[in-house]
Amino acid sequence: MAAKTVTIESKDYVFNTLKEAQKYYNAIVKELYDAKLTLTKGQDFEDLKWIYTTYCGYTKHNLDKLSDFEITGFKGIRTVREKGGQYVPTECCVIIFSDSNSNSTEEEFYTDKAIKEIALKQNPR
Repeated sequence: MAAKTVTIESKDYVFNTLKEAQKYYNAIVKELYDAKLTLTKGQDFEDLKWIYTTYCGYTKHNLDKLSDFEITGFKGIRTVREKGGQYVPTECCVIIFSDSNSNSTEEEFYTDKAIKEIALKQNPR
């Protein structure tokens, strides 16, 4: 089976493998968590925004929220996720949405899941 490449269009970059792309963005999320930072601008912000909106477009997930709210930030949190039948602690991305009245909501977002979906769409069999 050939490795799936992943093109991140927000920075016009091609990762040679799915795992390489997942590792790169998981490191960003971990760094946000470790530093307790909220990302609100810059290339990493644009990349995460592109990954999320592209994933939503492919899966029809949260399209109503994307039309009503603006993505204003990303931060890392610690959560528990099922992996292979076991629950393991992991870092995950949280998207911060704001509406026109400056009300904000947050939602968990797994970059590895989204990147995998994007890779599948970019590399059909």
